[in-house]
Amino acid sequence: MATSGYSSIENGYRGIREEYPAAIFGQGVNKSYGRGKNKLSVLQDLNMNVPRGAIYGLLGPSGCGKTTLLRCIVGRLNYDSGHLIVLGDHPGARGHGIPGSMVGYMPQETALFNEMTIGETLSYFGRIHAMTSDGIKKRTDFLLEFLTLPKPNRLIKELSGGQKRRVSFSVALLHEPELLILDEPTVGVDPLLRERIWKHLLSISQSSGQKTTIIITTHYIEEARQANRVGLMRSGRLLAEEAPDTLLHQHHKDSLESVFLELCREDKNEENTDNMTINKKDQKPDCIHNDDDEPLLDAGLNESIIYPDAAPRKSTDSSSGDHGDGVCNCCVKCFRPRNILAQMIKNFTLMKRNIGFLLFEFMLPAIQIVLFCLCIGRDPYDLQFGVVNMDTLGLGGDLLTYLDSEVVHQVNYSSLDAGLDSVKAGQTWGTIYINQNFTFAIIDRFAKGANASNTTLDESTVKLYLDMTNQQIALIIQEKVAQAFQDFSSTLLIKFHQNPAIAQVPIKLESPVYGSNTPSFTNFMAPGVIISITFFLATGLTTLSFVLEKKEGLLDRSLAAGMTSVEIMLAHVMTQLVVMAVQVAILLVCALLIFHVPYEGPLIWVIVLVLLQGFCGMALGMIFSSICDNENSAIQCALGSVYPMLLLSGIIWPVEAIPIWMRYISYSLPMTYAADALRCVLSRGWDITMMPVWRGYLATMGWSLGLLLIAAIILRIKQ
Repeated sequence: MATSGYSSIENGYRGIREEYPAAIFGQGVNKSYGRGKNKLSVLQDLNMNVPRGAIYGLLGPSGCGKTTLLRCIVGRLNYDSGHLIVLGDHPGARGHGIPGSMVGYMPQETALFNEMTIGETLSYFGRIHAMTSDGIKKRTDFLLEFLTLPKPNRLIKELSGGQKRRVSFSVALLHEPELLILDEPTVGVDPLLRERIWKHLLSISQSSGQKTTIIITTHYIEEARQANRVGLMRSGRLLAEEAPDTLLHQHHKDSLESVFLELCREDKNEENTDNMTINKKDQKPDCIHNDDDEPLLDAGLNESIIYPDAAPRKSTDSSSGDHGDGVCNCCVKCFRPRNILAQMIKNFTLMKRNIGFLLFEFMLPAIQIVLFCLCIGRDPYDLQFGVVNMDTLGLGGDLLTYLDSEVVHQVNYSSLDAGLDSVKAGQTWGTIYINQNFTFAIIDRFAKGANASNTTLDESTVKLYLDMTNQQIALIIQEKVAQAFQDFSSTLLIKFHQNPAIAQVPIKLESPVYGSNTPSFTNFMAPGVIISITFFLATGLTTLSFVLEKKEGLLDRSLAAGMTSVEIMLAHVMTQLVVMAVQVAILLVCALLIFHVPYEGPLIWVIVLVLLQGFCGMALGMIFSSICDNENSAIQCALGSVYPMLLLSGIIWPVEAIPIWMRYISYSLPMTYAADALRCVLSRGWDITMMPVWRGYLATMGWSLGLLLIAAIILRIKQ
């Protein structure tokens, strides 16, 4: 809650607003970046007074704090202390139109969507400002003609630098705001067009209806003589704030540049002697001197303004709606459907401009699931396998015929040493050795049974020498040789009128409760792979959502126009949900219908869970997009999350194989329970009533909401 002292200050300011209706009133405004030794003061006890209906020229060298001051005025930046009142209230105060439709903001960078046309750009901002379609069209036609811009169907990326700045200027003028903030609008503009722009600015500031207040920064100092008032800024302070002619008269100079140079020298001398600063907090600003025919006199703003005696506001002292934290109040507003719709139309337009990449996004899940089903989980085949058969009586050769010829390609060697050399040279995966007395020994072994001698047992034993560096291939060869020996033994027993069951392992596999007697590793991995493909593709869809817009100033401009971070985030999520739904449909068609991944349970639960996992991945991408300020770091974050989550989520290998202390980490990841739930639905046919299934849904929804909340908080803090 605001303190009583703060309330009394507010009452004092309300009185000032009523008696002196200044458009912008600032006292003792301070802003710094960093902390401790790295602290950099950008605005230092800055006082400012901009009358309503005035054109205010803000002049100063690069790095003096002009852009920082403008961002504070439009509510896009918090100031540390002091007071700043814009159009009757603090920027960002609840219910105030700043940031919003009361201000038209043209930042220093062009801040335009290169893949959109001029008309689409103006329509986007017009929707944010709640303009009608007819109103947008009329203003667009006027601005295109006034600023000599190309046709509205021209893409922004096809324009020259000067044309882009004029489009940026037209965005600020579009909705005819009460306050215009223009950061160097005439840079690179033809002199004749610059003259027309100034005439238009003078016209809208002096109109009989709503008088537009204009703050303009420019590198052309003499150009600022057309302003009603100029503020000369250096090192975060206003050295002087007065009508241009008055400054020239007071300093006996014939150019503003000479006045500015003299003021800078005086300020430097005063800094060196450490006597005083030009812009003390208790200093009263100079009067506004205008000719008698100036319209500013009608408001009575040519009198001195008395600042109330009060301590400057600290940004941490107040939690009420009326303070300088425009971002805070902007974020707590309820989201507005029109803003979300405008953002969604913009997002779909950008997708349409890059149709090739969009088609690739649609095909990517199909490519990944096809590669998985073709390459993972199948038995290897055509394995080079050495054979040393020293048996000359026939049964050794019969045994070799039972080896699966598709899996094992037999390579004969004349001696055991030659066979072992082939394994050592990497030419074969192993060698089988059959003793020269194998035929007699195997017959004697079956005939005598438990009474067979050790020599008989040894000579009837087939010996394998394997390359065990590849576990999967070694296990496959062992399995195929064991199966071949079992089939050979059964056939041999039948020849001797014996029961072939004697050769069988005394373990019988009955019909499985779930699955088949010939399980596939593909079927084990498929549910997890479907989940992971959806999750990480969705993460990639949203990882760069805010990064590019932040980098090019687009996000800042949208927020200054009245959008909130929540609205932008929801619009991105809803847009990408459409893309993700198409991806999921293609993914499931390929997996379930083309490659026949078994699904025993209700298909609806499969679709819902996969979509929820995609939504969860989008939420994670939102966090990366909120944290990172450039594409490289965002992409690195997204890529860095893939392997840890893939390895720990039980997708590639069962969670039960993970060390116990790491299982807690595994179970806390968003895909672990979801992959298990999908496996239960696909392979076991379970529905939502079973605990492992609803647990997967619950974990996914919890992660999704939690990640979105974190993303919103990060955006709130950073913006």
